[in-house]
Amino acid sequence: MIIAIDGTAASGKGSLAKNLSKSLNLHHLDSGIFYRVLAYQAIKLKINNKIDLIELSKNLSINKIIEIKKLKSENLRSTLISKKSSQIAPDKNIRKALVKLQREYVNQFLISHDGVVIDGRDIGTIVFPDADFKFYLDADIKIRAERRTQELIHLNYEVIYHDVLNDLICRDKRDKNRIEGPLKKAKDAFYIDTGNKSEEFVLQKALKFIKSF
Repeated sequence: MIIAIDGTAASGKGSLAKNLSKSLNLHHLDSGIFYRVLAYQAIKLKINNKIDLIELSKNLSINKIIEIKKLKSENLRSTLISKKSSQIAPDKNIRKALVKLQREYVNQFLISHDGVVIDGRDIGTIVFPDADFKFYLDADIKIRAERRTQELIHLNYEVIYHDVLNDLICRDKRDKNRIEGPLKKAKDAFYIDTGNKSEEFVLQKALKFIKSF
């Protein structure tokens, strides 16, 4: 089983994915981690040239993704990494390489497991268009900015709400207007407005939808 969860930044995709995976005893995969790891590597190696970035994306392996995720988990959530990953994500060749890697990861996992819950921005439209269940999450941008601010403060980052808000405005614009894999709701995705809703409310709404089939 593949459950795809797409949506805007800080809309609660990750929280729903984690909660659904626990409730249904499925594996959770944050697809954005692939782009964050690439961004982390690019910054670490001081790679800005487009050709070199593409080559770096092609050389990424599942083992490298897992290794860096374990060692640098909190660093991968920083505003610097978020901004960098959003900037490199629109590139056609980079997306092609990372989508291929995401599919390989999931297909290998499904050989010996029941299913996976994947959250991202183009999972239900590009990566796994035939997913068993699809969700699309969104909320008012001011609510999302407050969520992201609190999340970063919890991780001990010094951030200002208005800076986070402006970053999200730019992020939304890039995500929705990029040529390759733009952020949009899949036609058969179940829409959930997570604004001022608890994680439990969103989880139960998603579970009710799944159990209706």
